[in-house]
Amino acid sequence: MKTPENPSSGEPVVDAYEASIFAAELGGETPELDLHGMNVDDAIREIDRYINHEALAGTEVVKIIHGRGTGKLRAEIHKYLRGQTELVARFRDSNAPGEMGGATYAVLHRLRK
Repeated sequence: MKTPENPSSGEPVVDAYEASIFAAELGGETPELDLHGMNVDDAIREIDRYINHEALAGTEVVKIIHGRGTGKLRAEIHKYLRGQTELVARFRDSNAPGEMGGATYAVLHRLRK
């Protein structure tokens, strides 16, 4: 998927979701959940609890650490996040050095308490 460009300047257009993830990657205060060593079923249950809690708390971005391994856990986490459209506005793999392939950032919709 190509990054959209500003027609007048040709510069890439960065939306608010991407800006939030980028800020988190640069070291912002971002809650994180470490799923190392968990099987897929336990990890999905934990993510479900975590995402609901953080969305209700008004958290903007969360970091989910799944590790690199075989990639199965990452794939299942991304599948789960794609289905959570009421809670998750956008997600993507980390581009931060040392985290690539091992962590995912998700921007959450803010929920009313």
